[in-house]
Amino acid sequence: MEVRITARHFDLTDDLKQFAESRMESLARYFDHIIDMHLKLDVEKYRHTADLNATVYGTTLSCSANSTDMYATIDEVVKRMQAQIKKYKSRIKEKDQKKIAEAKAPRASGAGVAAAEGEVEEE
Repeated sequence: MEVRITARHFDLTDDLKQFAESRMESLARYFDHIIDMHLKLDVEKYRHTADLNATVYGTTLSCSANSTDMYATIDEVVKRMQAQIKKYKSRIKEKDQKKIAEAKAPRASGAGVAAAEGEVEEE
């Protein structure tokens, strides 16, 4: 997973960078197939904004958060991304289960029809 952090209108300190990277790395335990994460931090007077984009399987998940403290903003945006990743993961599982059920259904019904036809022919 590639992690990128961009700071606009302020200097990014090492402590803030390490804090953000550790929070973003923690998202990997919810979904293993995150390809890229890009965190954009911005400061306008008293308002601290964080935008987080995550690329997974060609889909881009994005969220943003605002607050008066940059650390709180990063926590909030990671919390929102965690919710999106969990939702995305459950969607993938549902789709896979539907495909599996659809694939099994015609075989089972086809086999039953063949067996029924075979019984009729034998009589």
